[in-house]
Amino acid sequence: MLTVALPDDLEAAVVTAAHRSGQSLEEYVASVFADALSLEVDRSRVDSYLSGVAGVAHERVRGWLDDLANGKRSQCPD
Repeated sequence: MLTVALPDDLEAAVVTAAHRSGQSLEEYVASVFADALSLEVDRSRVDSYLSGVAGVAHERVRGWLDDLANGKRSQCPD
């Protein structure tokens, strides 16, 4: 369990966004955290690539992008 104290205006905005999305507050916050962590993983991969680590095969990336375009979200391939 995680408890986070937010300023009142930010908390109100998060509650409103959760309601608009049709999710509970807990579901919404968990999805926002998951998206943020996914971006952090992607940033780490880009940094690795830029530092000379080999990239991901085009075919694997194409499959991932096709899935993403069809609404199937998953973590970027390694």
